[in-house]
Amino acid sequence: MEKLVDGDLGIVRAGPAGFGNNIYIVIDEASREAAFIDAPDEVEKSIAAVEFAGIEPSTILLTHSHPDHTASIVALKERYGCRLIADPAEPWIPEGTLDEVITDGDTVKVGGITFDVVSIPGHTPASTAFIHGAHAFVGDTLFPGGPGHSRSNELFQQEVASITTRLYALPDDTTVWPGHGGNTTIGASKAEYEVFASRDHAPDLHGDVLWLES
Repeated sequence: MEKLVDGDLGIVRAGPAGFGNNIYIVIDEASREAAFIDAPDEVEKSIAAVEFAGIEPSTILLTHSHPDHTASIVALKERYGCRLIADPAEPWIPEGTLDEVITDGDTVKVGGITFDVVSIPGHTPASTAFIHGAHAFVGDTLFPGGPGHSRSNELFQQEVASITTRLYALPDDTTVWPGHGGNTTIGASKAEYEVFASRDHAPDLHGDVLWLES
């Protein structure tokens, strides 16, 4: 478990939990308002992260609705009264849990901190990034080394377009906080992608793709 503070933004990372997921809590250090990014399984680990941070989150910001990112939504809502904020185009949001609808171009506030809502479809139909300053919470769309899993070449192409047109538009020093594993930066990922883009690829390429090896 660790905490980073950048200005008024605090970020707690815990886990792994559930399917190897990261647990993130973002905190407005001035007001102590806080939000979870996603809600992986093993809710007791999220509770421990809250106790470590010394706050009580009021919100869940959902990057996408795969079950490993939604497993604790009901439990966290019951324990903390969290409101779920998500793009309603995500198909697997647990029924009756969505409290606030967002879409591309919106903003959401955690205390006095504003997160930009950026749509990055491909891994799922309405995958969403939450961006504040030099920090981008991207769910399973981008990892160190490559994109998230894609189920067809069409979806892979959509995911690559989301990455190259939306995420790679961010400053190179932006930290990428993925749903699983360690961080990368936009600059490091762009350099890896340039290697990938310089090669020819099979017309049906999809699945688990690595920029430097695929």
